[in-house]
Amino acid sequence: MPRRRVLYYVHTYFLDSCLETLQSIKHHVDIDLLIEVSPDSRKSTVFELSEINHYDRLEKLKDILSLATWNLFQPYFEHIASVEVLFFKGKSMVGLDSIMVGIFLGRLIRSRNYDVVHFDTTSGRAMSSLLFIKNHQLALTIHDPVPHPGEESFLLDMVRYFYKRKAMSISFYSSYSAALYKQYNKNISQKINQLRLQPYSFVSKFKKLPSTITPYILFFGQLSYYKGIDLLLEAIPTVLAHYPDERFIIAGKSNGFILDRKLLNQYPQHITFIDNYLSIEQLAHLIQGAKFIVCPYREATQSGVLMTAFAMGKTVLATNMGAFPEYISDGINGMLTNANPNSIAKAIGSMLESNHYLDMEKNIVQGYSTVDSIHNSHALMQVYHAVETVN
Repeated sequence: MPRRRVLYYVHTYFLDSCLETLQSIKHHVDIDLLIEVSPDSRKSTVFELSEINHYDRLEKLKDILSLATWNLFQPYFEHIASVEVLFFKGKSMVGLDSIMVGIFLGRLIRSRNYDVVHFDTTSGRAMSSLLFIKNHQLALTIHDPVPHPGEESFLLDMVRYFYKRKAMSISFYSSYSAALYKQYNKNISQKINQLRLQPYSFVSKFKKLPSTITPYILFFGQLSYYKGIDLLLEAIPTVLAHYPDERFIIAGKSNGFILDRKLLNQYPQHITFIDNYLSIEQLAHLIQGAKFIVCPYREATQSGVLMTAFAMGKTVLATNMGAFPEYISDGINGMLTNANPNSIAKAIGSMLESNHYLDMEKNIVQGYSTVDSIHNSHALMQVYHAVETVN
């Protein structure tokens, strides 16, 4: 039986998780990886370009990266048939450039005669390519089944609708996400799959010698209402009342969320706010110097922050929300708490007491899980086989 030929399409924002998932399937199918890059996505955790205007519409990834950067990626791409970048240069997600590049993508899919087209997230820019994708050819991964609180968008809802309507299967990275999708979508015709996230090992390539600075408690990632940064800020004075020498670093750009700087100004010696985009080198350095990571989220369908922290060998204090309990064993490899300032402060104290966070670090699985890899391989091969059966 000939091997299935798969186009795996991913946005730069999900490239860190994609690198791990591909390892589960790359020996079983022939994969062409296509990475979407646009003006608002040219910088992500594991991908960065200073500008994109001088590139052709379709480029080989190897040709646009420095040799040193390509060498870091190369082990992940062994046994991948091709790795290319598709550039969208217009500012608008639904502008003329996006429509034309989407049509270009659709024609590329037709000309290469793929058996399966797997979109690892819905792409508004590439939506016109759906016109060229055959029925029962599209496999879809959804990272956020419903918009996070504070990030609702009618346009993004419409984009998700068209992809879901076309998809023959939908994969999620937590049972919580799958259940949430079923709750908000009735009469589901697609096959629903659950995958497992692996620690995002790419960031660990940037570990350096142990830092000599005093360690701190770290929050990192895009600032959004649902991530509960305000809950953490309200918890900090209580923590400092019992641990007056503790330091906190908050690092990340805002996604329309206005951070109340009153507490930042009140505790300038204890709270450092890095209001900036972080390169992967800077991020790795910050995580490596932290005692542990705090995720005070109000809601969580999955967490790249958690997988990044685990890859760096750091434990995480997270709220007992969404998918966190599926990846954190409370008191073993991390800690779970309620999503309110008092509970967060108490949990931070428990982590600090007698350096309890160091005991939990010993239980973190930093490396690649063979068990999760087998699970992901089995789930995705069932999806790809179903395409073969239908077509």
